[in-house]
Amino acid sequence: MLVRFWGVRGSVPWSRRESAIFGCNTPCIEVRDEATNALLILDAGTGIVGLGESLDHAPEAAILLSHYHWDHVQGLPFFAPFFSRGSALTIYAPALEGASTKDVDAMFEPPHFPMSSRSLASPPRVRLFDAGDVRIGDFHVAAAHLNHPGGAFAFRIRGSTSDLVYASDHEFGNPDADERLAAFALNSGATIIDAHFTPEELPAHAGWGHASWRQATEFASATGAGALWLFHHRPGRTDGEVEAIAAQARRVYPAARAAREGDVFRV
Repeated sequence: MLVRFWGVRGSVPWSRRESAIFGCNTPCIEVRDEATNALLILDAGTGIVGLGESLDHAPEAAILLSHYHWDHVQGLPFFAPFFSRGSALTIYAPALEGASTKDVDAMFEPPHFPMSSRSLASPPRVRLFDAGDVRIGDFHVAAAHLNHPGGAFAFRIRGSTSDLVYASDHEFGNPDADERLAAFALNSGATIIDAHFTPEELPAHAGWGHASWRQATEFASATGAGALWLFHHRPGRTDGEVEAIAAQARRVYPAARAAREGDVFRV
């Protein structure tokens, strides 16, 4: 299973000269089954725009959304394959409280977008999913609840030799939620996890639904993650600051790295 980062920032894109190394786009991750070339896309932040432009004409792909906050969906209407006839695209949307397929349709409707999904060359199918196991084409995926305002899902994707865990947008501090997530992520081959704040910033942002890099490293150590990718970098965080955080994190957990756009790894 091949994994590539297309967007690693949280909240909003942050495009400055001093943020170009780690990248400016909001969450989007490409997951490939190398045996079949099947494509699974985790979240549809602005990073999905570059991913879409990189694909061959009329691809087949599944887009798996962790939740509906803007930074995780704001690139969705600009995904190029929607505008190519013959694309086979499915959006898997989380069945959070009050959610429906209309929440996805609304992203393509005025006043948010100048055209409806029905007018796209290849309109996507939209399917709701809940916590538990879901088969998405060639991928075996498990979903679990995160502690985040409005709700969000973590994903565990089965690989041929080990698994990938994606747990963006989780706030530690709820013992039940933390224990469930730890059991869910146990012994992953790689864990991609929210590290939006520093430990010093965290007390002023209680209830925002995010974690610190130290909590992320302690979590990886407790769950035996093979590799740890710090993710959802706070807007305003410069490349130098992100690299300094990564260096501190490696002192706690040597397999820690800060995710950057274009990074590729295998699980």
